[in-house]
Amino acid sequence: MSSLLETIVEHWVAVFSSIIFGALSSIVVYRLVFHPLAQIPGPKIAAATWLYEIYYDLYLGGQFVFEIGRLHQVYVHVNDPELVDVVYPRSGKEDRQGPTAFLTIDHDLHGIRRGALNQYFSKTAVSKVEPYIRQTAENLCQRLESYARSDTPVAISAAYSSFTTDIITEYCFGKSYNLLDQDHFVPNLQAANDAMVAMLPALKQAPWLHKIMRLIPPSYMLKMNPGMSAWIAVENMLDLFRWTRKEKSEDRLFMEAVVLVNAATATTSGNISLATFYLLNQPSTFRKLHEELVSIASDSEIPSLAALEKLPYFNAIITETLRHSFGPVSRLPRIHTSDAVHLKSENYDYVVPPGFPLSMTSVHVHMNPELFPHPEAFQPERWLDEQGRRQKHLDKYLLTFSKGSRQCVGINLAYAEMYICIAAVTLRLGRRLELFETTYEKDVKLFRDGFGGRPQPDSNGIRCRPLKPLQLVLV
Repeated sequence: MSSLLETIVEHWVAVFSSIIFGALSSIVVYRLVFHPLAQIPGPKIAAATWLYEIYYDLYLGGQFVFEIGRLHQVYVHVNDPELVDVVYPRSGKEDRQGPTAFLTIDHDLHGIRRGALNQYFSKTAVSKVEPYIRQTAENLCQRLESYARSDTPVAISAAYSSFTTDIITEYCFGKSYNLLDQDHFVPNLQAANDAMVAMLPALKQAPWLHKIMRLIPPSYMLKMNPGMSAWIAVENMLDLFRWTRKEKSEDRLFMEAVVLVNAATATTSGNISLATFYLLNQPSTFRKLHEELVSIASDSEIPSLAALEKLPYFNAIITETLRHSFGPVSRLPRIHTSDAVHLKSENYDYVVPPGFPLSMTSVHVHMNPELFPHPEAFQPERWLDEQGRRQKHLDKYLLTFSKGSRQCVGINLAYAEMYICIAAVTLRLGRRLELFETTYEKDVKLFRDGFGGRPQPDSNGIRCRPLKPLQLVLV
């Protein structure tokens, strides 16, 4: 016995390595042969190790979303749009992970957290803040007008980021930072969002890194990334955000606030920026929208939200923008805890046991040519019938705000901001706004996964130049 111990001690490196190798080998064999999902086809390396996904998302930089699309073509896999309501049901128990209402794993706990927010983001509640949204949209247009005098191009995404941040902070905390009044719309949350997006692939694989980041003092955070100053200001606003005890602890409320502000700022401003690009890039589309808006607009006021929502072509533009924006490009998994999920079509027949995550990727549904012919084209007409009336049979395939019981809580606020802001910009200075050194391939087309879609790394974003009245170009 003593000689055996002596041998182990003498060759401890080899012994330790053998144990590790044996353990890893056992895990791989289990995953490839005995795992409940082993019968579902796919690359064996992806079944054996997370390194497959890590390679595409961390090493190649947000490319796993495209690899998923390639796998759908190589393997008989689940990319059937008809499964949207199966993966994201409106009822039944489905879990996911995280400390906020958006990220909560447990279905019942999610219901508690979501229930506390629902009443504040209902259509009725949002209608009460409509005057402030209209006022902020008018302020945005005035700020954009000021750049016409200097002939200076504007990073339109920064302007819209300031617009949406001013609204959500006023709405949630009763205090706006008036970012629209800042010179060149700086600071805004866009730089901080970009910094967070850069960390998402690593945080997805190692969630514990977030706790470490929260321990970094603000002064050091600012040295590493000056763009985080706006987020640090949001932290200071927590004193205005009141709830209680366990579900109202400062840490959880802070995370809830971060998610609300981030989601309301980044996604909606991105959607409005995208709509602006397509309207300016397609003069005929802009002309049709302008004519429709003028038909109900007065000289002094932007039409009401209720009136804007009734315009079929405007509604089609909003919907087509949402199709192109994708919402979360990253998968939003759901864990069905009670029942197995049966995924069946002519090409496959799988049964996924309870407790395993399921997801669909919005990009591959929104760009499905069988649903949307010429999917890369921006065609609002695809949402209209021959008489120009809005048809809604394709709406069920939109995943921009996710689906099911965990659909985005801020959907009503997002729609209100999009309608009012786009209408204001179109009526007030749309004809005097032109794209500046912005192309689809470099600045708009999806290039990488950053939770939401991101363009090429060297993109300067969607930029516009407001023209002086005498420079008006008729379209």
